[in-house]
Order: sequence, then structure tokens, then C-alpha cells
Amino acid sequence: MNCNVKMNRCVKSWTPMFKRIIRKRRHKMFVDRYIVELQWDSLNTMLVASATQWNDDIVNLLNNNARLIRKYQRRKRWLKF
Repeated sequence: MNCNVKMNRCVKSWTPMFKRIIRKRRHKMFVDRYIVELQWDSLNTMLVASATQWNDDIVNLLNNNARLIRKYQRRKRWLKF
């Protein structure tokens, strides 16, 4: 009986740690997907703009995408720790 009580306490103390690990892993997956989505969006925008015409709105969109990509790549580096 005493062993089961100790084991239950041990499992309860490990549960928050596993939840943090799972949450961090999910966030890493979200960041990876978002970076890839931004890269594809930038590539598609460049292809369409080169086929049609470049304007200030497209340039601003590409600059914003580039900044977001850098932001999330930095966040991904921090998530390694």
C-alpha cells in the first residue's frame, strides 16, 4: 500500500514536466509549419510578381514575410534550449 502511494506521488510530479515537453514540441511544430508556409507564400508572390508587375504593395508584402521568417527562425533557435 505504501509503495502505491509513493508511485502515485511520483507520477503526479512527472505529469507537469511531460505536459511542458508536449507543449514545447507542439509549438516547435507550429513554428516549423509557419516558416514553411511563409517561405512558400513569398516564393509564389515573387513568381506572380515577376510574371506580371512589381509594385510597392508586393515589395512591402515580401519585406514583411522576410521579417516574419527571421522572427520565427530566431524563436525556433530559442526553442532548442
